[in-house]
Amino acid sequence: MRRRRREQASRLRQEIRRTEQARRTHVGELVGAGPLIEGSFVTLGRKCGNPACRCAQGEKHMAKFLSRSEGGKTRLIYVRTHDELEVAQKAERYRKFRQARAELMKLATTTSQLADTLHKVLAEAYPPASKTAATRVRRRKRNSVRAR
Repeated sequence: MRRRRREQASRLRQEIRRTEQARRTHVGELVGAGPLIEGSFVTLGRKCGNPACRCAQGEKHMAKFLSRSEGGKTRLIYVRTHDELEVAQKAERYRKFRQARAELMKLATTTSQLADTLHKVLAEAYPPASKTAATRVRRRKRNSVRAR
């Protein structure tokens, strides 16, 4: 039984170390993040409304937008051509930042659960139940011998 508990504790410690290593990676991503722009950089095809234009036949005009939620509604903000690269990079950093944060939250929950399980595996009762039971049996035998 003790060997099984030691093996289980060892596996739990290894898993805690793995989650800690993953946590460090994600913390590094958060700390190393540069300027961010909240939202997603998207390319959309639009029609201009001119009946003689190519978009009327299905070939839409492509435009870049920053899509973000404001007050529960999606808002599209036009991105000028000379700002496209910068906005795309900052929006990508925002996406990675949010992803790293979400992973950190999951890892915190996992680490907490692993720590609770490790606690249960390592915790021992005092005095140990087996010793108290053995002591009681010996006392009964002694008392029964004395009683005769």
